Amino acid sequence: MTTQQSEPVILAETSAKSGDPAAMEFLARRFFEGRGTAQSFQKSYYWSTIALSEGITHLTSLNKFALKKLSEEEKVSTEEKLQDWFDN
Repeated sequence: MTTQQSEPVILAETSAKSGDPAAMEFLARRFFEGRGTAQSFQKSYYWSTIALSEGITHLTSLNKFALKKLSEEEKVSTEEKLQDWFDN
């Protein structure tokens, strides 16, 4: 079963990739909850980590919880993607 992304999630991804912290927070919450998209703790962790670096500190608990839900493989993969984000 695949869950299509809602229009707000699609629009937020575009904004987040352009550096919009509010969109990053939105995505972190939506992926965490699985609202308007398939639930993904990996994507939630990714976007919440970036949002935290932008000063959205109230995502700390969500970020830590999402991280605990990841397998070792998912952690490594996400950390690599985060490194790419922060290197650019």
